[in-house]
Amino acid sequence: MALGRTTWDGILDILSGSFPGSLVLVSGDDLASRRNIVFAQRGLQPSAVGAYVTTFAALNPWLEAISDRPPFQVYHDDQLVPPGTSAGSDYVGRWLNKQGDFGAGTRVVILREGTRQLTLEIRYPAADTAARERAAAVLGEAGYHLGRAIEISARSRFPAGKGYLDSVVEDLPFTVFFVDQAMRIHYSNFHAESLRRHNNGPFSSSDGILRAGDGHTDEMLRELVQRTAASKRTPTSVLQISRPGVDERYFAIARVASRGNQHYQLHDAILDPGPLVMLVVHGSFEVSSLPMDLLWRAFGLTESEARLAEALVNGATLADFAREREVAKQTLRNQLVGVMRKTGTRRQSELVSLLTRLALTCL
Repeated sequence: MALGRTTWDGILDILSGSFPGSLVLVSGDDLASRRNIVFAQRGLQPSAVGAYVTTFAALNPWLEAISDRPPFQVYHDDQLVPPGTSAGSDYVGRWLNKQGDFGAGTRVVILREGTRQLTLEIRYPAADTAARERAAAVLGEAGYHLGRAIEISARSRFPAGKGYLDSVVEDLPFTVFFVDQAMRIHYSNFHAESLRRHNNGPFSSSDGILRAGDGHTDEMLRELVQRTAASKRTPTSVLQISRPGVDERYFAIARVASRGNQHYQLHDAILDPGPLVMLVVHGSFEVSSLPMDLLWRAFGLTESEARLAEALVNGATLADFAREREVAKQTLRNQLVGVMRKTGTRRQSELVSLLTRLALTCL
């Protein structure tokens, strides 16, 4: 399962074959809203499945009781709720009894994430004490291994080790955050972590929640992320982030983060934080660098032309550079014409765009 080679269908088939005539149920529920998120089973009729998901999952008398128990430990019905209480519930009277003689059950929580949890349950006749013992043994063993498999699978969604983010995003020369709609950070590269922990930086985050240092800007940042996450057109939006009394400005660029075509499993419904937004943050004082030897090898620029190109990439105008270098503006215009001819660009904006892309690649 951790490698995506085994699915829940296979696991349910094995359990169903091991407990013939029993019900095998996997239920993912939100305990706060008492809403069923995901459900899979062996042994039920289709109409019973629909009734469970829409109505009776929320009435399950054992749902709240098991939410207080540690994961990976096996519990029988009578250890969670007094038999008389469960027998008198609408869940048992109006739904479970109509499925057959399944008066006893054994279950284990294999995943808990916030208010959501995933349970695996085997139901069998109350008089079948042998099934009770076997179910406890099987779920005790399976629950632990399934939990470990889900943990490994969860790590591979956004790996901290060798993986896509480690080899690509981590190497980017600028700040990158991946956040959900609640602004919880799911991944941040080295530059993002440095900026987040910087006392004078634009962010305030010590609990895994990304916040802008200024209250008004923080509201705008949240709105930007939520608007981006909710959009179906994957737009790119930009927000200027500043702090009172500080000259430097930061620009946060938001875009929906695509997680590719990963194989979806039942437990992903519990782990899934919803759409993630990639925040790329650039500071107005950040300086791009273009290696002189690259400009010489790629375009044959002279040293003067290369210095002019680098100044343009970092936002300088011809007038700024002329004053700094004490060079006539006409001389710089002639150099600019030479740079555009050698780089194959026709306008200054095209030149800056080309060199900016090269600078980001080289840093």
